[in-house]
Amino acid sequence: MDPKILASWVLVLSYAAAILALVVRGARRNRSVADYAVGNIAFSPVAVGLALAASTTSAATFIINPGLVAYFGLSAAFGLCVVLPIAMSISLVVLTKGFRKYGESVSALTLSQWVGQRYRSRGFAIFFALLSLL
Repeated sequence: MDPKILASWVLVLSYAAAILALVVRGARRNRSVADYAVGNIAFSPVAVGLALAASTTSAATFIINPGLVAYFGLSAAFGLCVVLPIAMSISLVVLTKGFRKYGESVSALTLSQWVGQRYRSRGFAIFFALLSLL
């Protein structure tokens, strides 16, 4: 077998083993579906911050935003690099507590459950569940 192909397989299998080890470790720490869906209060702020960073920095950040800046110039760069982080931080500080309080009051585990309970609409909940799959 070609050494490059062998090295590639070793890397892929090593990565798969590491991911599987993390999955098993996480599965042992979960006590219920609620822990799996939203974690629990024992999540460290670092873990929550990393999850938020991962969810907000997707492929769009590296594919769409450079094109947006190339097309619109300095105003787009200012908006994405200055205004957006400030607006996100302010909205998280202002809105998160109320969202969490309502979510706990209706025992919502997912965004679609939260929206469905908030607007009393099963159809809206299903719509958000489908959006989550995209």
